[in-house]
Amino acid sequence: MDGENRIILNVGGIRYETYKATLKKIPATRLSRLTEALANYDPVLNEYFFDRHPGVFAQILNYYRTGKLHYPTHVCGPLFEEELEYWGLDSNQVEPCCWSTYSIHRDTQATLAILDKLDIDAERPSDEEVARMFGYEEAYHAGTLTRWQKLKPKIWALFDEPYSSSSAKIVAGASVFFICVSVFSFCLKTHPGMRVKCENILYPEANCTEPHPYFFAVDHFCNAWFTFELSVRLFVAPNIIEFLKSPVDQAFAGIEDPHPHLQSVRERARITSLFPYLGYSGVRKLGVLR
Repeated sequence: MDGENRIILNVGGIRYETYKATLKKIPATRLSRLTEALANYDPVLNEYFFDRHPGVFAQILNYYRTGKLHYPTHVCGPLFEEELEYWGLDSNQVEPCCWSTYSIHRDTQATLAILDKLDIDAERPSDEEVARMFGYEEAYHAGTLTRWQKLKPKIWALFDEPYSSSSAKIVAGASVFFICVSVFSFCLKTHPGMRVKCENILYPEANCTEPHPYFFAVDHFCNAWFTFELSVRLFVAPNIIEFLKSPVDQAFAGIEDPHPHLQSVRERARITSLFPYLGYSGVRKLGVLR
């Protein structure tokens, strides 16, 4: 009687033996519906043959025996999902102890999907698509594009699409360079070894210090580049309203001077005299922003 209840499963060349009652524990699955009328049943060997992954099947058969589905770490997540789908099992039944390891591939696939949407390696848009983006579609079809209408998208691509050309990569590299220099300079200003005594005649203080004058020059070079880049991007933007609504501009409007007491009166006066249209806080905002 015991031999009649046993069943032999040959999966990928490896034979597994269990009871028919064990396979009935999880209904509506491939293993729960095994009959001798199936094409993969061998009456000579008295076994069912499945050309599937034997390592994954070991965990699947153990799921029928114990009611707990564990993830085999020696296979990748998509392969495990594919095997579960073939045997008619739900991947959500994976035990909590294995879920974090098993779900890593899903997070990776989601990240790859986001990167695909960035179209980093995609082909450049056609002239018609560029004309549509800048609102020149009618002029493009009529063949009446002006020199500025032809030049404006090229300048925008130069500053906004680093992968559009070698020149755009150089501009992007320069922007990253000035950002790093500006941030590094902003951090060094707070170091005691990078500060000098104040030359403050109006309000002398014994412990008053200010950043080294070289930082003032570095900030001006960086802010000059940032102002130039922002002005060009604003001038050639396809939609100025949408450009002004970008998060960078909103952040610029909300930035305040975090440590106004660290700057001497002499430095404030010097900055304000050189940038009267921005004022001291405006110049500081450019540095903090980057």
